[in-house]
Amino acid sequence: MSLSFDLPSGVEFREFKRSVTIRMVFYYRGVRCRENFCRIPLPGTTASSIREFEVAVKRNIKAAGNLLSRIRYDIDTHEFHYSNYFPGSDRGRQFGQYESPNKTIGFYLDKVLERQKSQIRPKSYEILKNIVNNQLKPEFGNILACDITAGMLRDWIFLRSSKKGNKRKTINNLIIPLKQALDDAMLDGVIKDNPARIINLDQFLTRDSKKSDFKVDPFTEEEIAILLDNMDGQVKNLYQFAFYTGLRTSELIGLKWEKVDFDNREVLIDQAMVYGHMDELKTASKGINARKVFLLDEALKALEAQKAYTYQEGNFVFHNPRTNIHWHNDTQLRKRAWLPAIGKSGLRYRNPYQTRHTYAHMMIRDNDNLWWIANQMGHTGIEMLNRHYGGWINETTEKYVPRRLASKPGD
Repeated sequence: MSLSFDLPSGVEFREFKRSVTIRMVFYYRGVRCRENFCRIPLPGTTASSIREFEVAVKRNIKAAGNLLSRIRYDIDTHEFHYSNYFPGSDRGRQFGQYESPNKTIGFYLDKVLERQKSQIRPKSYEILKNIVNNQLKPEFGNILACDITAGMLRDWIFLRSSKKGNKRKTINNLIIPLKQALDDAMLDGVIKDNPARIINLDQFLTRDSKKSDFKVDPFTEEEIAILLDNMDGQVKNLYQFAFYTGLRTSELIGLKWEKVDFDNREVLIDQAMVYGHMDELKTASKGINARKVFLLDEALKALEAQKAYTYQEGNFVFHNPRTNIHWHNDTQLRKRAWLPAIGKSGLRYRNPYQTRHTYAHMMIRDNDNLWWIANQMGHTGIEMLNRHYGGWINETTEKYVPRRLASKPGD
């Protein structure tokens, strides 16, 4: 069938065996682009069907010309987004424009959750999911990614700081997934820059918000003795072991007897109990997949005493005495073991993580090698020790006397 139509510049008409296609041709970023506008089946042999076909072709040719004019205008004014006109186009993928600019921040936050589910620990994922669904989505979920501005983020940060009293760490934890979501929007070509990455958080925080909630508050050895006197059995063994190894709670409750080497006085720490399941160490993302922790006398005594309860079973070292199975998480341990003992002891309340800080304090006080201490605690270097325990380090350094000078010549 031979057909001839007047075509606007850039509109092509192509005839195939069973249909015709109207196509648009334009240049974008110096590349010649061809995109189909529509496909129209060829008509039958009757005069009426041929007339209807010709009317449809002319109408669509005119519509294609009008659309092409809008495309060229958007290209000239730098407002053109390929996938807004041609979603799913391979050419759009070539330009890195996968998504429509009408995607919300909530859409990209969901992408962050989907990706992170297989990349971070289950406990960390639950925390992230809570932040996204309960904090970020109610605030930003329905806002188009292309509409977010640095000014909006500035005002939100100041509000969280001044009105809600959020600390710097809390606000930073909220900003991190928001940055990741907007990074995805930028990669899709929906936004040119990520406004969350040009924000200097400290410029918009109140003085109180900048103060850290983190407080190192170690127990004295006298307080340790008082606290342990108000514990018994497996609970006492567990916390005596905690005070004198500095293990994280997840590492403590995930310890198995097969990891204990009594001959060499050490335990292998290569797994942790997270939400009732064994998982890799918190430090695995930093390259620390395992470490050996030396057993001080008090820690060794705690394990010897614990043998009477769980050694024959040969699995987890520490059990919940109420259920005779391993502890599932730090919350369970704190409620069932730590809080009752602290209450009976009459000591000032401190959270269980202070057992780790107490261990660090004792090691630094006794002038042990800082690199050795860092290794025992699972740090990649001494920077973390300096950050959290710098005052103690300075204090012991001032009192330090090299062994070569400890005695006078001739003594």
